[in-house]
Amino acid sequence: MKKCVVFALIFFVLVNGIAFSQEAKKGASPKAYEHASQQSIFHRVTDWFATIGKSEEEKAKILEQRKNQRAAKRAEKKAKHAQEKAQKALEKSLRKQEKAKGK
Repeated sequence: MKKCVVFALIFFVLVNGIAFSQEAKKGASPKAYEHASQQSIFHRVTDWFATIGKSEEEKAKILEQRKNQRAAKRAEKKAKHAQEKAQKALEKSLRKQEKAKGK
């Protein structure tokens, strides 16, 4: 029993030492982004359900339509995010100006 506890303790220390010694980077690794795409598994599955039993022409039309809708939604979301970021920057600069006037 003592040997198991000692072994587990040594193993734990070694694993933590290896994990902490590696350079910590925020986010996913570059290798993960290598195969990433806008086509998530959720979209592929729902596309499959939407096109099941359809002819090839209908499938292509439906998939293109859904792809365009998603692209439009992403662009809208990106524009909204940029607008919010600009608004925050404006508010920050206004606060900075007010603070400078108050001094």
